[in-house]
Amino acid sequence: MGKSHPFSIYLLKSGYDATNSLKQDHSLGSAAAAELPANATLYILDSDPKPPWWKDFFGVQADLWQEHKGALVFLPVADRYFALSFGQVFHHLNDEAYEYDFGLLVTLNSVDPNELKSADMVEPGIARRKRTQVPVSTELTYLDFDGNSEIIKCLTGKVKKEYEELFKNATGSVALKVNLKLGPNELAQTCEKLLTLYGKEDYKAAFPNIQNIAPVKDPSKIAHLDELLLQALRQREGHVTLMVPDIVDYRDNTCCVFEGDRVTSEIFPDISLEQFYEFLGDDLVDVLTIDGLKNYRMRLTDADGYGSQSYSAYRTLIFDAELTEEQVIYHLCEGGWYRVEKSYVARLKTYLDKKCEDSNLCPYDHDGIKDGKAVYSESNYNAAIPAWVNRFICLDQTDISPAGNTAIEPCDIYTVEKDPSGSNGHRGVLYHLKISTRSSHLSHLFSQGVNSIELIELEPTSRNKMKNLLIARLNGNDQERYLAPIEAFDFKVIFGIITHKDKALKSGNLPLFSKISLMRNMQRLDLMKVPSALAFIEDISPKKKGHPKHEQITVEVCALKDGKTEVRPFAGQGFNTGKPIKGCPKQIRESAVGTRFMLSVKKSGDGDLSSFHSWPFQRAA
Repeated sequence: MGKSHPFSIYLLKSGYDATNSLKQDHSLGSAAAAELPANATLYILDSDPKPPWWKDFFGVQADLWQEHKGALVFLPVADRYFALSFGQVFHHLNDEAYEYDFGLLVTLNSVDPNELKSADMVEPGIARRKRTQVPVSTELTYLDFDGNSEIIKCLTGKVKKEYEELFKNATGSVALKVNLKLGPNELAQTCEKLLTLYGKEDYKAAFPNIQNIAPVKDPSKIAHLDELLLQALRQREGHVTLMVPDIVDYRDNTCCVFEGDRVTSEIFPDISLEQFYEFLGDDLVDVLTIDGLKNYRMRLTDADGYGSQSYSAYRTLIFDAELTEEQVIYHLCEGGWYRVEKSYVARLKTYLDKKCEDSNLCPYDHDGIKDGKAVYSESNYNAAIPAWVNRFICLDQTDISPAGNTAIEPCDIYTVEKDPSGSNGHRGVLYHLKISTRSSHLSHLFSQGVNSIELIELEPTSRNKMKNLLIARLNGNDQERYLAPIEAFDFKVIFGIITHKDKALKSGNLPLFSKISLMRNMQRLDLMKVPSALAFIEDISPKKKGHPKHEQITVEVCALKDGKTEVRPFAGQGFNTGKPIKGCPKQIRESAVGTRFMLSVKKSGDGDLSSFHSWPFQRAA
């Protein structure tokens, strides 16, 4: 039988074989082989020799050449096909041709849960990735895996005794990577056993939380889910939400503009899907495509339209899709689809809804004014609360971190409340506040709440800093009473979210990955015996209307010789009155000859003027 050899094994989807699984532009050639398994097909990569790049870089005189060789073997097993990849040629396979969970599921079903060696994990939403390796085999817990918030991308471990005749160790992601000691005539039998392993559900008992969340990689499934997204966008029934895929600081007068087809929208202080609809207009929404969504962009700006952070519109959307034949929810977040078990979503809701309580803070109506334009302001709200009721103290933008560390706020608002369960009949309350449920990184807010409480518990320097902050800001409150919770470590943490949404929806107001992050952080507080709550603060501020980024000029509807009309700049403004303005709103174009309007326009480098159907206009006097 000889020595063992490494194999990378892919399982093709039903209906795929050697005739339809390779990309059209592949550079592989079919080849014959004397020892090929029965009915198998072989393709090889036989590239021409090339000198290594560093030969010329260093002026090496020796006659050096390197070659890249590889092969793909298509092997029929039962009613399916396997693809065996040698030498990094798997990328010649069509993305739609293979099962994306084959390697991971076979590994999960075959490895000993106590004999794991390495795991690659990702936390969706913030896309934090990590690889944990240990010198001695261990269980998944010791690889620092959190089944409530992380996804296993790749797993390596020693297999159970009943599978040692197949292989000793397995690494699984999309493909199964194993060392096999066998002959070519035994490959089909081995792959048949792998197919059986793929269909088992043993992993659900050994790793009960590992499939709570899983990324969707199958292009055909993604295409189907994307079509459901487009249908929801066209129907406008409120099932799609637009969010900012980054940490948003509303102290910076955050606004946004939408861009696409060489057109920029007006500036929107309220970042929401309604503004994107307004930018597109009815006609474009009805013919919207996924490629279009990926080409349109949302750019964060200040109130004057200056800024640089830009995101694909597709990446800004949050959407849940359910397929009647499946017991899962498909969740779109930051341009990626995730498969989430319904039972897990129900568990999230049960835990978080019990943590929801009514807010005892004033409603939000504290917009800032930037160049005469209303913008959201967290700092205005935080500063106003102590003036509203003096028992609250504002600690926004303060720092209790030890010297040399990254600044950490103790909280935004602090107070002391009566609580029979507190050691002195009182408890310090730390409020962490955020405007809008649309920020994808509410997880930053939730982590901050835990980090600050840990600092207060563990760092004497941080406790002293907080005491000094409170003494300087007592706001007429009793010093001894307000400092007592610090020494007794007697706190409650409240996460307050300012929103227009109905508080009766409770945790349903939050995006899925924000809920996952919130539960994880609240559970950390539970372990510290620190009570926590989620409160929704009513946003009663006026709706933020967009304002023009571009110059407004007077335009006039002019007659042409053929009876048609066009819109031109009115005389006396320094513009060429003989050139029409492109892209004017339909209502202006169809108005009577001689009608004048005030219209937002954009000037190109050659002096031509253009507008856009959603830009503001009004009848001129």
